[in-house]
Amino acid sequence: MGSEEVEKVDSIKKWSRMTTLWACIKKMIILFAVLSVCINVWTMKRISEQFAEDLEEIDEIERGIKTRRLSAIETSNIRSRGGEKTVSQVLQILKLMEQTEKSIRPPSGHGEKIIILGKAFILKRDLEIWDFTFSQAKFNPVATKKEDVQAHKHDDFLGMKCLDLFDGKSHCIEPTDLPRLERYQKISRLYGLRKTLWNKDRFCDTLSSALAGYNEEYMEFVFPCWLLPSMYDDLMQKARTVYKGKSFIAKPTDRGEGNGINVLDNIRELANWKALYPENDEIVVQTYLPNPLLINQRKWDMRTYVLVTSVHPLRVYMYRDGLVRFASSIYDANAKGGGKKTAFLTNTSVNKKAGIDVEDLTWPFPKVYAYMKKVGIDADLLWERIERAVVQLLLSAEPQFVRGFKKLQNDYTCVNCYQLLGVDVIVDSDLVPRVIEVNGEPSMQLSGEKDSHYDFTKKSMAHDLVALIYSRDSFASALANDLTELELSGYAIGYEDLGSCGDGAAVEICLRKHDIEYLLDMK
Repeated sequence: MGSEEVEKVDSIKKWSRMTTLWACIKKMIILFAVLSVCINVWTMKRISEQFAEDLEEIDEIERGIKTRRLSAIETSNIRSRGGEKTVSQVLQILKLMEQTEKSIRPPSGHGEKIIILGKAFILKRDLEIWDFTFSQAKFNPVATKKEDVQAHKHDDFLGMKCLDLFDGKSHCIEPTDLPRLERYQKISRLYGLRKTLWNKDRFCDTLSSALAGYNEEYMEFVFPCWLLPSMYDDLMQKARTVYKGKSFIAKPTDRGEGNGINVLDNIRELANWKALYPENDEIVVQTYLPNPLLINQRKWDMRTYVLVTSVHPLRVYMYRDGLVRFASSIYDANAKGGGKKTAFLTNTSVNKKAGIDVEDLTWPFPKVYAYMKKVGIDADLLWERIERAVVQLLLSAEPQFVRGFKKLQNDYTCVNCYQLLGVDVIVDSDLVPRVIEVNGEPSMQLSGEKDSHYDFTKKSMAHDLVALIYSRDSFASALANDLTELELSGYAIGYEDLGSCGDGAAVEICLRKHDIEYLLDMK
């Protein structure tokens, strides 16, 4: 195994953390003004050395975690350029953080049961890796079925790993049951994803609605798309003007793994779309990328693994070590209809049929980074652009998610929900990344080959996901330190539960209980 692959074992730090604090805590944006509007990397800090003499460390063993506490010297003050706080006040903040964290964690003595259920063929495909990963992390994975969940046989579950293609009438849990879950129970299903981004037609509809009226430069993170027949007139008008002489790619809305995809080179072929899809009531049409960035003369795309743990406000983690998927045939930009499907499609399921091993059809990201640096491409800049494209995509979909949440419960935000997405991205020769589509249940099937980078990437990603979602660590002290330090730097922060957000309080930011819960989850 090469050193590049060994470095990938570097646990949870390998995730790129991106957070956007949205409408429910708009005032919090002030707190993070020094950071990116869309991407907020929250770093844990120690209290400044200038008042370290007022602190002492006491080792407390609670669930095996060392917690830092401040010295309870009621008469001492901690001074900073932004103001003054007594240690008593700081201890109040710490206690609030601890109480809030306790309320969102399982009660003492609660079991470690993770129930795994879903659709039969996905269970057959992915159960092995999740059962192994949860077991390695000292949890108790239990394969079950929806009927047992509805019969209340597993009400004590800590987490539910749902392996399914649906988030409505699913094989795991009824959407109406989501608001009744305990705060500490986690479920790997983001309600509304299927109707928002996961389906090809909903992906197109959501983004077309969200980006309507914007100039094309603001839509660069995705391809323009149309649903036929409903958007036929607009497509034909654009094909005659804005995209005159350009090619388009057509996809059925109800098929995957590259099936039924065709490249249409002219307006006549667009007009006759029904002849290509006689059995489809609806298809998606997008502009076709004329200048893909090639590696060794072959077309490729990136399967990025994106973990969404909150939509409103948005909290996203991107795994740095995804997979690059190659077409098996040399790309010909002048080929009619895109040429061979094994030249213009990068789906592994399509290209495996050419008799090429999956190890040769995929590269891990570190190998791609090394290649890019070798040929003079700034791989770090490209990754930043990919991150931005993914964030823009999810922000565009947020209003649609919120509308779906309100149908379940007026103030519901799916706090128990998380979902791993396979977001496919293609890069053009100008290093502009565009999101092709979103897969809400990316395959976790293993090749079974010894020393496989394909298997290693998936296993290490699954390990880090479980460590992040089901962390047993305490972050109350770290958050209390961060907030106290920021307040001493000049920010006036109030806490609703401490009564410091009243009408007479001179605060810029008032943190409510759910704000603190969000920040603890973010840590």
